[in-house]
Amino acid sequence: MQEDKPSVTGSSVLAVCHWLDEQGVNSRTLSESLGLDLDSLTLQDSRAPLQSFNLLLQMGAQELGDPGIGLKLGSWNDTRRMGVIGHIVFNNRTLRQGLEQYQRLASLVSEGIEVQFEICDEQACVSYRCPDPDCYLAINLERMVTQAVTRARRFVSERIYLTGVGFAHEPTAALEEYEALFGCPPTFNGDHCYLRFDAHFLDFELPQRNPYLHQALSRHVEGLLQRLPLRRRLSVRVARLIDKLLSSGEIDAACIAEQLAMSRQTLYRKLKQEGESFQEIVERVRRDKALAYLKQGRYSLSEIAFLVGFSEQSAFSRAFKRWTGLTPAQYREKQ
Repeated sequence: MQEDKPSVTGSSVLAVCHWLDEQGVNSRTLSESLGLDLDSLTLQDSRAPLQSFNLLLQMGAQELGDPGIGLKLGSWNDTRRMGVIGHIVFNNRTLRQGLEQYQRLASLVSEGIEVQFEICDEQACVSYRCPDPDCYLAINLERMVTQAVTRARRFVSERIYLTGVGFAHEPTAALEEYEALFGCPPTFNGDHCYLRFDAHFLDFELPQRNPYLHQALSRHVEGLLQRLPLRRRLSVRVARLIDKLLSSGEIDAACIAEQLAMSRQTLYRKLKQEGESFQEIVERVRRDKALAYLKQGRYSLSEIAFLVGFSEQSAFSRAFKRWTGLTPAQYREKQ
């Protein structure tokens, strides 16, 4: 496996393969066609390319004729297939502590997906973002979101209910299937995936926690976290900060660098080492958010221009045409 490419845990691949086998699909044949060695993935701390994992999910969906297998995979509650990170999260004392640690360790599960946990207006929100659009696959994001809910109800409390759930893509299944799983109507075509619930659930104590197991596993994964390729980490953090500042129109490299506790020159140098530039990241975040807002159809073009950091609609239109070859109005007409 190439060390500079996003990867996922071997346990994630094996869990998907086991589920596919239960559905009558020969997962070994699919895996071998993708260059995945299932025997080597049984080894401790093994990893596989995220791209191959996504292709495995797509091929499984094709074999079953079901684009919504992510929902089914996520609701599959076989705890024997849960990886190390899952055991760490659900062996914390409270759900709050579990989510705080999950946010920190999420890159171990999948380097291509950024998880953020925050509390706002007495609502807890867990967000899933793909800084690189090439890493985004609807099946996988639905699997991750559904799995989080299924496991929380299994290991924390069946009383946990969602006040919101959303995805950054079109539905892959009937709306009734989403509502049956999540207990609330979902939203689609947003700029990221999320699940939201009342913050009072955060203080629920995890009934099956084992503090000794938690301590031992946490010590182990800290070493793994340090060994993950560092290539993408700074650019992901920069993109997150830019995203928060977009609508203010004040996207300044010196300000971002200060928040990251480094000089502007160091920021530029480290981004260059990752094959990135500050301006490229700004452009990418603006483009991705503009595309998401246009797909939603809820905002006027002038509002979208403001939301992605342009003071004038004309400047936004020129930038958008540079990104896509179309004006925002032309792009919206094609949706």
